[in-house]
Amino acid sequence: MSFARFVMRVALAVAFLAFGIGATQRLAFAKPVPSPLPTPEAVNSASPAPGTTASPEPSTTPLPIGSSSPSPFVSPAAATPTPRLRGLRLTTSASATLAGQSTSGGGQIGPEAPGFIAGAALAPNTPYDLFSSAPQVPGFVGIGTILTTATYRTRAFDFSVTPGLGSVRGSITNASYWGENLLPTLNPHLGSQALPYRVAFPSHAGEDDGTGVRLSLLSGSVATADGNLRVRGGYFDLAQTARFVFAQPLLTNVNPAIAYAPPETLSSGLPGSDLWQPYATALPLHGVDVVAKRGTATLEVTNAALPSLPGEAARMTMGSLVFDRGEGTTFTAQVLHATTSGLPFVTTVPFGTNPAFTPFPQGVLPTSTLDGQQQMIAGLRATFHISPALGLDGVAQVGRSWYHAEPVDRPGTEVPGGYYQLSFVKTQGRSTASVDLLRMEPRYATMILPYGVAENQWSTSFAWPGQWLKSNYQLIDNSVLGVNRQGYRLRYFIDKGPLEVHAEYTDLRQIEEETTQTSTQAGYVDGFYLPQVPNAATFGRQKRFALWTAWHPRFGDLTLDIVDDELFRPFFASHPEDRVSYEVPQAVVTYSRHISRAIVAATGLGRYAMKGAFSEPIDFAERLYFAGIEIQQTPKSVILLSFRRTAFGGIATFPSSTRSPNFTGNTFIVEQRVQL
Repeated sequence: MSFARFVMRVALAVAFLAFGIGATQRLAFAKPVPSPLPTPEAVNSASPAPGTTASPEPSTTPLPIGSSSPSPFVSPAAATPTPRLRGLRLTTSASATLAGQSTSGGGQIGPEAPGFIAGAALAPNTPYDLFSSAPQVPGFVGIGTILTTATYRTRAFDFSVTPGLGSVRGSITNASYWGENLLPTLNPHLGSQALPYRVAFPSHAGEDDGTGVRLSLLSGSVATADGNLRVRGGYFDLAQTARFVFAQPLLTNVNPAIAYAPPETLSSGLPGSDLWQPYATALPLHGVDVVAKRGTATLEVTNAALPSLPGEAARMTMGSLVFDRGEGTTFTAQVLHATTSGLPFVTTVPFGTNPAFTPFPQGVLPTSTLDGQQQMIAGLRATFHISPALGLDGVAQVGRSWYHAEPVDRPGTEVPGGYYQLSFVKTQGRSTASVDLLRMEPRYATMILPYGVAENQWSTSFAWPGQWLKSNYQLIDNSVLGVNRQGYRLRYFIDKGPLEVHAEYTDLRQIEEETTQTSTQAGYVDGFYLPQVPNAATFGRQKRFALWTAWHPRFGDLTLDIVDDELFRPFFASHPEDRVSYEVPQAVVTYSRHISRAIVAATGLGRYAMKGAFSEPIDFAERLYFAGIEIQQTPKSVILLSFRRTAFGGIATFPSSTRSPNFTGNTFIVEQRVQL
């Protein structure tokens, strides 16, 4: 099918969709309130976001596709008193997306690609976008999604159900990585087999095409009219969580946007319209959830399946209790128990059965087979005012975890692991300064959970941010520091003015040495470095510098976003394979402007590089150019058009390969949204 015919079909589908939904306006529709764009501070920070006081830690992700409720759990005291409307009300959101990519160059197929396709742990260095870790492959895809939430309100209860219709036609890889989070029953990242997805590195459009359609009942809920009790079933996001005890797996796709940022950005948010918010920033859970509120206490109890590979299963049971005393004083207790079952799987830790240490140009890669894992995590969290008169607040978090698996290489070597954090936050006017003292031990929350797709994160050893094992996710938020790390973080933010500045310095060091002996202890993980021999072990160090500044003159908004990671581990001359010494400079410059109340445009350029050595030399970079526009056509519809071009160049990771890793990629995305 030609590109022109493909675009025409998608355009007709969008028009039909908008017409069909508009024809149903004779029903009583309730306009959904768009959720705010979660900032990196809200999603990833271990301390309160600058400019705020210490506060409870609700679930920070907007509702996923398939959530049973159009808004987060809200207590009656916090809700705006409005007359209660009884009867049936419907809310509908629909989107149609066209994504197309073209690539060229030797990096389309890396030298490691055949082995990775066959199941090897070491992934190719290309063709992945360094800013997002998403694969860049040629092809075109059309994606359509319709979600309708039907709520029936009586005097005492609210009953709600959410069915969804999703369709995909075209490149399965591009559908999985370069559009909105797919309908859960279509999403290969959640383990769905509805799409014929497989790891592939096509060099021409059409080589990974497929088709999938699903009409599914995604979720349902029952809630009391006063909002003090709600029971949900199906796909949902948590209402509250302490993220050092549990955090939902982050998305692996790239949400459509008109601008981009480094993965560890300090940005307050990307440019865009208030109507254009991501449908999700994390993968949803699937199970049953109960939220109950009484006085200042909120209790949430959850039993849900976690994303897992086909043929395997992971499940968690969790309870969290939050006491909100108001004005930023809260106390949280949370307990989680998770298990895995199904087929044994091979992963990059050596404490399972059949351990192996295989030499690669990047060092010694450990592997083993895991099965029957169990993880218990318990945590306490408090946010409080140290001195209200001085604007000084505090956060204290303590976690403890226990791990067990059967069989393992060395039974009886399991020991508990701990997480400890103490933060101080000082606010004065527009300025906020914070200090975080952090420690995550090498046996804390170390259950190995593979994603539903092997390509979820490219697994070259020196991939960064690389706080965890590649192609797996950790049960907790590891964006601030990784396992087997301790140190401190300093931040200073100036917000809400013509010039905004966010600055950060982080210094983290290894707690325990990682060797071919310690790494075979059950539950021991170092999320980044490869193991060393015992008599040549050393300790690594990570430093991060970050700066985000925004200037808001009359002619638009200019932002500069800089992150620089430095990683170092000394080595003995007799073991040159242990050498780790490199930096990862990242920078993005963006100009955006509200052309009118209905039109927002942005353009910019960026660079993501790695230079130094991880056993072998590293010296490559990706240049990024982007432009996009969002147009609000009506109060209930908006369209996005986005173009990005990437150019990758540098040395190959396998010196014996004659194939150049250089490649270029062009990505064009059009998405139409309608809300009723």
